[in-house]
Amino acid sequence: MRATSLPIPPVVFHVLALVFFGGCAAWLVQESQMLGGRRGWMAVAVAVASVGAALLSLSTLVALLRARALVVLGIRAPVGAYLQALAVVGLLVLLGVHLVYSGTRPALGSFCLGLAVWLGALGLHLVPGLYLAQDGFIDLLGRRTRFSELEWFSLQKGEGAPPRLVLQVGRGTSLRLEARLTQDAVEGVKGRLIQAGLSARTQGR
Repeated sequence: MRATSLPIPPVVFHVLALVFFGGCAAWLVQESQMLGGRRGWMAVAVAVASVGAALLSLSTLVALLRARALVVLGIRAPVGAYLQALAVVGLLVLLGVHLVYSGTRPALGSFCLGLAVWLGALGLHLVPGLYLAQDGFIDLLGRRTRFSELEWFSLQKGEGAPPRLVLQVGRGTSLRLEARLTQDAVEGVKGRLIQAGLSARTQGR
């Protein structure tokens, strides 16, 4: 596995997402003042959701910038998860295009389109979903799972095609992280976990 001090594509993605959702939240508040009533309050609620998405990207951005010697891990979800993500993205795109081109709710429509791109990039793993840092893992939302919080790991053959190995890490009886790794990521991760003092757990334990 090759480490990098700064994974440029994910950083650029989250910077753009932060700018977009922050600007979209301000636009939605402005739109809510023009609409008034129930529709105005709905626009405010969507603005809050836009702020939430911006904060998630900010959290991930901070985690990536603070980490050192990051290794991007190739992970894949089951086919069903990708189909669900595509369905959600498709619905958001249709709704967003309708709202933008009808001229009724341009801010809401733009939010739907931006959210579709954001969810699609994360859900379809166009942006890496898991990183291996010197002190632990960082997921696609910037959440850290430190080696110091873990005791064991297991690698098991997963179902589906192409075959993947399912990585599980935890402490005691608690599962802290699970990911379906591509084959080229397995050996490097296993070596790093053993080096960090984690014990290998067999499937039967």
